[in-house]
Amino acid sequence: MGFGPHRFLWKAIWKLDTIHKIRECPRCGAEYETLIHALKDCPTSWAILSIGGLENSTILKEYNCCIDWLEDMMRVLDKRAMADLMTTLWNSWNNKNNFIFRGKEDEAQLV
Repeated sequence: MGFGPHRFLWKAIWKLDTIHKIRECPRCGAEYETLIHALKDCPTSWAILSIGGLENSTILKEYNCCIDWLEDMMRVLDKRAMADLMTTLWNSWNNKNNFIFRGKEDEAQLV
């Protein structure tokens, strides 16, 4: 089994949601980079999700943890849209890692 979007979300939700608060956000400088911040609340992530077709009302709503947001998304999105969201989140995470480890990040519309 490859490391695709579904496996990424499994790992992100169950492991990173509670421990991923280790540093300042490398993209926007927010004090803590939580998982919900990295995937949804960071301005770069927000732009990626917005360009990807997610409505502002689903992006701007406040959540304490990522699992709560994703559960809400599962309630309002159909299967295809949820699969697209998972793929978008995976691409956004990889883009963030490219910024951290290679110093290069694609623009939101390319992600």
